[in-house]
Amino acid sequence: MIYNVCPKVTAKQEETKVLQMQNLKKQVLNIKSDDLMFGFIVLTFFLLPTGTAPPLISIGLAGLVWLFSGKAFHIKSIVRQSWFLPVIPFLILPWIGLLYSQNLDLGMDYALKTKYWIVLFITAGLYLDEKRLFLIMKWFWAGLFMGAFLAFIQFIGLMAQINQWHLGFGIAYTLNDMYLIIGIMMASFYFKKEKAFTNRLVLLFLIFAFLFHLAVEKGKAGYLIFGFVSPFVANNLMYRFSLKIKIMVSVLLICCLMLSPVVRNEGKDIIVDLIEQKENILKGVYFHEFQRSFMFQEAVKIIIAHPFIGIGTGSLTEPTKAKGTLISHPHNNILYMGVSYGIFGIAACLWLFWKMFKMSWRSRETALGYFIFSTCMVLFLGGMFDTQILNTGTLLFLSLTYGMMNHLSKPASVL
Repeated sequence: MIYNVCPKVTAKQEETKVLQMQNLKKQVLNIKSDDLMFGFIVLTFFLLPTGTAPPLISIGLAGLVWLFSGKAFHIKSIVRQSWFLPVIPFLILPWIGLLYSQNLDLGMDYALKTKYWIVLFITAGLYLDEKRLFLIMKWFWAGLFMGAFLAFIQFIGLMAQINQWHLGFGIAYTLNDMYLIIGIMMASFYFKKEKAFTNRLVLLFLIFAFLFHLAVEKGKAGYLIFGFVSPFVANNLMYRFSLKIKIMVSVLLICCLMLSPVVRNEGKDIIVDLIEQKENILKGVYFHEFQRSFMFQEAVKIIIAHPFIGIGTGSLTEPTKAKGTLISHPHNNILYMGVSYGIFGIAACLWLFWKMFKMSWRSRETALGYFIFSTCMVLFLGGMFDTQILNTGTLLFLSLTYGMMNHLSKPASVL
């Protein structure tokens, strides 16, 4: 004989379940669009160090909320702000450049990247206070730390690399190094402001975790950029001490980076290649070890030959292909803008970063101001070695951060 051992559900229990479901439904329906957008922005910053597709999906969802919640109607008030003006050339020039482009396929691909600038409207219209920015930073650090931990276990051989060229999540070090350095600068800023000893230890641990990841990557540009910004990091860590101590700590941080065998090997390779290929570099001959030398020289020649309007969006492939090497972009923000749009492009690039620097420098003692300043510094310097305004990850990061400048002029949300 089979007995039914399942307990009977009483009417009271059924009523309780119904009430719980109704409460959950009310909570979901009562979520404000601003909170939902903020949640997706936090998720985007967390996912940026993990790859390209995940943060794009997250920011896409934030965009849908922004669009259907009616916040898109606030664009008019944003475009009237003075800080928005330098963005306009980045929205217009790529499409104008298509009119005389020598490579329409690649030119269209580059022109379509203007869609990422729409993201700044989301962060510009978002409510942002000190707690919210700190939450963004914590999740951004969490994403970076996960990558650093993966890089560690891959480096010591406990796990196979996701990408044979890049440690961590496998994204290109030209992007990941930018994120790591911005993460280091922000962790040092909060170290300066933090009072609790335990929290300071955690921030210090994060700084060295990110520095380790930077040191085991083969990103030579990352090493140089960290060398440039190390005085800012040292200034935050040793804010109570004299200038001499700060300089010593800055040098010590660079020495910590150079402890890595990867960094030392990359440095040796550069010196050897410079000595062996000196004549080729001066002649502007293409060779694998110093590709950027060829790219930079060709870009400068094109700018001199077409100084006013450049040769059009995505056109660098044609003159370089004629010389036996197809180059899609010169791996430099300013040179890319100059090659594509002439002096107007160069002026647009300098204007954007100058505006960003000028506004953030005035507010560098606030968390938001220092975050925008850090992003400006790192992506401008990074743009000397790669075309960061074309790379999806760094362009998205730049747009997200640039939109936050809207809050620097608002007393209610300035941090």
